[in-house]
Amino acid sequence: MEPFLITIIAVHVLSSVFWAGTTFVLARTGANDVARLFRPQFGAAVVAMISGALLWSFIHAGNVGNAEMLLALGAGTAVAALAIQAVGVLRGLRRTGQAAPWLGLLYRISAGLLLVTVICMTVARYV
Repeated sequence: MEPFLITIIAVHVLSSVFWAGTTFVLARTGANDVARLFRPQFGAAVVAMISGALLWSFIHAGNVGNAEMLLALGAGTAVAALAIQAVGVLRGLRRTGQAAPWLGLLYRISAGLLLVTVICMTVARYV
């Protein structure tokens, strides 16, 4: 495997683990400390999306098999999770300057979507 591709995979996995991990923690804690974690979490999500798109273009471009359909489903749920988090946090923090109580629900929804993403990315190689 080329060193460049290995680097992209490492960046994708590390940023994705941080994003999913912080999402699971914030979902469990009712989004406590979301104001402190949102920027690094959003940055990790953007890096995960960009590196995932690069991996798709290098490895899966032009292929339409079961693995690619599963990866596309996982990418779609990741985009949905990011949209829910970004809109929810920005609206919630803008109104009061601190996390709104309903942010915990949004993070639980996002955690479920990211769980689907993780499962799709993990098993895509084997379908």
